Amino acid sequence: MNCVVPVSAIGVFGISMVESGHSFVPFEPSWFNANEARFFKQAQRRQAQKEWLFSRFGLPDTEVDSEQMRRAAYREALNAVAKVCRNAFGQVGRKLETQIRKQRSAFVYFDAWGETATFEGANSWRDVISLDLLPKPILRDYGFRDFSCKVRGERNGFMHAIRLASDLLNSNEMDTVVVAGLFRSLPLMVLSSAAERVALHGGARAKLGTPCPSVERAGCVVLRRRPAQGMSIAITSYSQLPGHQQLAREHLASEWKVRCNERTAYVLAGMHPSAAMRELEREAYAASAMGRRYLSVCDVYGDSGCMNPMLALSHLTSAPEWRARSHALISADDGRGGVWAMECWNGSDETRDIE
Repeated sequence: MNCVVPVSAIGVFGISMVESGHSFVPFEPSWFNANEARFFKQAQRRQAQKEWLFSRFGLPDTEVDSEQMRRAAYREALNAVAKVCRNAFGQVGRKLETQIRKQRSAFVYFDAWGETATFEGANSWRDVISLDLLPKPILRDYGFRDFSCKVRGERNGFMHAIRLASDLLNSNEMDTVVVAGLFRSLPLMVLSSAAERVALHGGARAKLGTPCPSVERAGCVVLRRRPAQGMSIAITSYSQLPGHQQLAREHLASEWKVRCNERTAYVLAGMHPSAAMRELEREAYAASAMGRRYLSVCDVYGDSGCMNPMLALSHLTSAPEWRARSHALISADDGRGGVWAMECWNGSDETRDIE
């Protein structure tokens, strides 16, 4: 199978991610928060995990207790979003940045949970509005006047933002789309999300001995229509996995075989902290017998919810096997039994239409 790029693929001109950088704080159920404790117990059973660790923006450098971990740090989170935007535009170059400011540009902001101030006790309503709705300072600093919106999709936030960006670019409505987002590792929301996970693919064979790390991250990617050189991406499929574990494994292995070719350098999966899902993906990879490099994102980087597919994309930019004319497949679990396939190409000049 030849390495061909669909005409709907869009170009990645700059990408940047940052994380909190603070050491992990183990979650301890609070005696006065029954909901957290209940979700923690349910998450342990559903995810086959024994412990959760949290790393959040704005935590002090000194020893942190579990109550400090629950406090909001809106300013630090906003600063992180501003930083990744600066870094991503720094990769674009001064000349193209000036051109982007003069052209039709859109800003798409995404997160996992939506408005969370009611769960945290806001310490700055001005920062809350920027964080929960749209970061107004970024809109002002980069002159986004043509289109701006927010996308909330829990684990699907980044994928929905890429779909919207692709539509805006391929319809010729916009010349540039900047996608920026943030995953906030709020214990109540992380644990409740893990607790509601339906075990569609059976349970893991044993509880994982290592804790499940949840890491706050911010990211930004600058997208334009596909360039002759450089990275381009496209979401090429979405499918629901069968409820039976063996059928789900066979379905996933078949999907990966169809998407991969002789130039595929990486298969990047493991986007969900579920031990059962990661086990299923490893078995599907072994069954596909593709012989490509395989990376489980949560195993290597910890879980950052909706940021995990962007984390996989960022990993490619510095991966040793990501050479000119290479191809990679990012397989992203949506947390509801569905799987996205996002394909990446590094400078291939062959194109074709796909259905």
